[in-house]
Amino acid sequence: MQQGLASAVKRQHEITPTEGGKLRIPRGFLTPGFITAATSLGHTYRVTGIEFANPGSHQGYFSALQVPFMLFGADDFAMARPNRGSRYSPMQMLENAADVDRATTETADCIRHHTGDLPGIGRLCNVIGELHDNVRAHANGAGFSMAQLWSYKGQYDVIEFAVVDAGKGFFRECQRRAVPGVTDHVSAIDWCLRKEHSTKDIDHEDFAQQQPEDAMGNPFGQATDVMYRHDGNHHQGLGLDQLMNLVRHYDGELWIASGDTLLSSTPATRAEYEFGSYAAVPHWQGVAIACRLKLSELGKNIEEEPLSDDVQSILDDMTF
Repeated sequence: MQQGLASAVKRQHEITPTEGGKLRIPRGFLTPGFITAATSLGHTYRVTGIEFANPGSHQGYFSALQVPFMLFGADDFAMARPNRGSRYSPMQMLENAADVDRATTETADCIRHHTGDLPGIGRLCNVIGELHDNVRAHANGAGFSMAQLWSYKGQYDVIEFAVVDAGKGFFRECQRRAVPGVTDHVSAIDWCLRKEHSTKDIDHEDFAQQQPEDAMGNPFGQATDVMYRHDGNHHQGLGLDQLMNLVRHYDGELWIASGDTLLSSTPATRAEYEFGSYAAVPHWQGVAIACRLKLSELGKNIEEEPLSDDVQSILDDMTF
């Protein structure tokens, strides 16, 4: 049985029943959406260990993906990771600019390893970088990302990338901006999927003092709003509309959870509704996104756009 993002959101109280307890991982095939959401839950609930229903299948797998390292600070995987950057991008915590760069690079490497420079791949990498930076900007160090490629039921290869945080969520961000017509989590997700809609431009007051991201303290005093900046921030406000457009072009699947709402966007649900079908779920604190694309569809029906300068610089300069 496949366990994806939707399953993690619906079963979140089973996965982390108590604060300071164990992270409970069920049986089944676990997708990046599920694993990233479970990791975020484990971080939020300060779990002290991981309990696997099927340790033979999942314990070593989680170690290879660096989940215990992200949660407990100890890398217990003794072997090399030869498939890193080609078959998967391990779990990354998105706390700062370097984390964003690393997660973007490794996810892009997974895609380009199998597609090369097919049309549209640059645009896809730009959008992935934007998703990562959105989490870093909004989630206060409580965001995670990973990606993996696998053969879906032995029929075709897919890649799924997931970005999950425990931040404010879309509805609270829209409320902060006083967006007209946004009255609940469904309308907030819908608004964020519209062209050129973004909450990024109200992260700080217009007259906030600026400091470097690594600055210590606030020399302007507690009464003065301060925004922290870094030169490598490629947060362009591309928005989820770009991701939705790519998912449509590639005939892919997209899941978005925020608050008490889950959007499932598949070819079948998009045939009936504009973005897909909405369902009520247990409240998810923050935003959880998982996107699944067939490798065979990448590059089709897309005109290439160049990589943004920041993403291209990341790919050119970073080494591992």
